[in-house]
Amino acid sequence: TPTAAVEDAAVVLHLAEPLKDEHWGGRRDIAGRSLEMAAEVVNLERTVVITGDHDDFYETNRGLHTIITGTGHADIRYARVEYCGQRDLMGRYCMHFHLMGTCPKCVFEGNSVVDSAQVGITIHGTHNSLVSNNVVWNARAVGIYTEDGNEMNNLIKQNVVICSWWEFCSVNWLENIGLHAGIFLIGMTNDLIENRVAGHENCIWTPGGSRGDGFGAAFMKVCPMYTPFGEIRGNVNHDCQRFGLYLDNQFPRNLARDENGFVLDKATCQEFTADG
Repeated sequence: TPTAAVEDAAVVLHLAEPLKDEHWGGRRDIAGRSLEMAAEVVNLERTVVITGDHDDFYETNRGLHTIITGTGHADIRYARVEYCGQRDLMGRYCMHFHLMGTCPKCVFEGNSVVDSAQVGITIHGTHNSLVSNNVVWNARAVGIYTEDGNEMNNLIKQNVVICSWWEFCSVNWLENIGLHAGIFLIGMTNDLIENRVAGHENCIWTPGGSRGDGFGAAFMKVCPMYTPFGEIRGNVNHDCQRFGLYLDNQFPRNLARDENGFVLDKATCQEFTADG
């Protein structure tokens, strides 16, 4: 490793010798266009740490999990959650809003979710929550997940979701073979604003056809292929193995839904309205 000197005030790193390999940075002229190239720099450390059993985590893939369900709400900010997630156990994710219904006080903000065995952050049967400014590092399977297909009006904003190498994160989980992404939506009517995703098999993926009838409590009560999207803007996806943004077999329609996102009239999932 080259030796270096750091100027604290200016946050400048001076290398004493060249790096072994070329690393693109700054602005580059590519095909006649000037593009800025930069690596993601994230802070995984927090002063509050929620941690699981360290002894056999990597052998068992079973760590702690946090969950809020029933009444009340969860508001977790600026904590590090580590040694978490339980592979192939339903609902055992690092951070999990579980069937909370409309919950504007449900907040996961500024957290560092590190090295999950199964999913970083899950929004499940919950609406109007805030998932913002979190760092999700090396979450196996999925970084941020809307699970059943009825999730609505959640704000997923300015998160950074990184896998150090896509094959490390693309594990079989809950029989979801081949379903891997940094942000993975079954519930489509949610806002994705200015997130950054890198290094996963897929960056942002909405596989409506893979769960065409929804999942769990929403099974046969939703039609994810035809659910309208929320606002999607300002996201940066790079260095994923397959797709950056993959809106997969999506045909958004004006669905008649109740306050929990369940379809009131399945005819509204069809291609045409009654009058054609």
